Amino acid sequence: MADLSLLLTPADVERSLARRLRAARKARGWTQEELASRSGLGVATVARLERNGQGQLRSLVLLCAALGRLDAFDGVLAEEPPTTLDELRRRRGRG
Repeated sequence: MADLSLLLTPADVERSLARRLRAARKARGWTQEELASRSGLGVATVARLERNGQGQLRSLVLLCAALGRLDAFDGVLAEEPPTTLDELRRRRGRG
């Protein structure tokens, strides 16, 4: 199976995150105003992130916290698994 991440651009990822953010808000029956209030952000910030996915990382983290989805960040930039026993030992402080 091909690695589709090779075909994605940063703009593709932004648009996808924007769609998912909007869907998560709507699934809860919240307006942009309610999500803004719950996250401590302005309505314009929520609208911009939902429209094109562009904004500050902190804003996205606050929105995910308000939506109860901080777990979504768990795999983002996760540490790669060690490829050798020596590397595993170094990570554990034994090398």
